[in-house]
Formats: sequence, structure tokens, C-alpha cells
Amino acid sequence: MDGLCAKLGKQRETDCFPLLLGGQQDIHAELVDRVFDDLRKRQYTSGKLDVIVASSGGDIDAAYNLALLFRRFGKEKLTFIVPRWAKSAATLLVCAGDEILMTPVAELGPLDPQITTMNPFEQRVERFSPLHIESTLQLIRDEFANGNDKLAEGLMQRLQFPLTLGSFKKLLEVGQGYVENLLSSRMLKDDRSAAEKIGKELTTGYADHSWCITVEEASKIGLKASEIKEEDWLGVIWEIHGLQREKERLIAKEEEQKMQEKMKGLPADLKEILPSDMGNGAEQREALGRNGQSTRT
Repeated sequence: MDGLCAKLGKQRETDCFPLLLGGQQDIHAELVDRVFDDLRKRQYTSGKLDVIVASSGGDIDAAYNLALLFRRFGKEKLTFIVPRWAKSAATLLVCAGDEILMTPVAELGPLDPQITTMNPFEQRVERFSPLHIESTLQLIRDEFANGNDKLAEGLMQRLQFPLTLGSFKKLLEVGQGYVENLLSSRMLKDDRSAAEKIGKELTTGYADHSWCITVEEASKIGLKASEIKEEDWLGVIWEIHGLQREKERLIAKEEEQKMQEKMKGLPADLKEILPSDMGNGAEQREALGRNGQSTRT
């Protein structure tokens, strides 16, 4: 992988850093430490930095910190290259540069936070976006307006504590503020109004968190995003993507084999009641943590 990055850097006359996160990896606080250590070891000196990003997202605060870190090593020019996915918090990250280069199939994604919390009424894990809060409140208003008072009151009783709902909605402002700060200080320098417009669009302008923001869409909303046309560059970037996908496949296979080994000694009746995807269950427990709630972008 480093050899291919060096090849791309030579072609583009820049330093090149791979931020390739697959499988269960995401952007988090410890990743910032590791990237900082790695950047210091590489001793980049050109002031021009390409960062190849493959990520489904993660912690938005860590992504913002990481964005500022990359700026230190790409003071003259900072380019983010997206072979396939830079979704959610990774979209915030790529807004930190001077430009975004994308393959024809690359995707960015909306920045509305994804909240994982415990439903106190049904004792089950729920995942939702703060954008869902307003649509739920509107549903209740409509039911009252249509004379369905019992249904509306039943829905109200199942809402979480109002202050909790308010804090969830406030999270939208965090992502929007981060985007505005990054864009107005680099890609859209001194154009705060354009940065604000894009920040609002990325946090509240899309119907679903998984919305596919292509290079055409990214350019349309005002980001300096362009498709990679140079075939030499595209070939190396796509080869890096292929190697990363193969690495993810091998890791997933290894994890599956480990899980099967752990389950061999379990009684048959216990195996029957276990979830079919043990990994997701573990991920849920880790995500919830001590307070039964977590936030991910």
C-alpha cells in the first residue's frame, strides 16, 4: 500500500497519506493519536499533502481534530482523494482541504448525527437521527389536527424527556458549525455565506443519512469537488481501493472463524437462541457504553 501511495505522490508531486478505515474501524479519538504519530514518522516536508480517504464515518469531534491535523502537513496545498466512500464524519474531514478529488463511483454523505440509545419503554436499542425528531413531532401535530387525540397522546407518552430531545436536536448545530469553520477557512476562504449554506445542506438537507452524494452532487452544492480524469492517477487510486477491500475481506473472514471457534463448545440449545450476527450485538453493547447512549456521525 505504501508503495502505491509513493507512486501516486510521485505522479502528483506531493506527499501522500492513506487513511483507509474498513470493517469495524471508524474515526475516533485514538485514531487521531495514531495518525499524528504516523505523520511525524513520515517527516513530510513538501507542504503539499494528498490524503486518500476510505471511511464510513465515526466521531465528528475526532474528525474535526483530524482535519486540523492534516492541515498542518498540507499548508501549501491539501487534497482529499476519495476512491469509493467518505461518508458522514469522513465527509466533514474532506471539507478541510483545498479540493476533493473523487472517482466516478465515489460517495460523500450527510452529516446528521446517528444516535444510539436505549428505549426505556421497550428496553431495546434504537438508532435515529435528530432529523427524525421534527418529523415525529409533525406526525403528532397532524394526528391532533385530524381529531385522533388518543393516538397523538399515545405517541407523546412514548417520547423521551423533552430536554433530552432538545439536546439531540442541538447536535445538528455541532456538525454544521464544524463544516462552516473548515470551509470558510480553506476551500471557500472568506466566503462564510457559501460555507453556511453548504453546512446547512449537509446537516439537514437530505432525507436519509445514507444518501449518496456523488461528485456531481458535491459540486452542485458548492464544494470544490471534481472527478479524477487522469487515467494514470485513477489506475493507482483504484488499485489502492482494491487492496483495501481485499484486506477487509480477509479480516472479516478471520473474525468469523474466531467467532465460530468460540461457539463450538456451546450447548446446542444456547446456540439456537443466540443472535445470528454476534458481531452486531457486541458492537451495540460497545456503542451504548455506560450511559446507554452514544452519538456517531
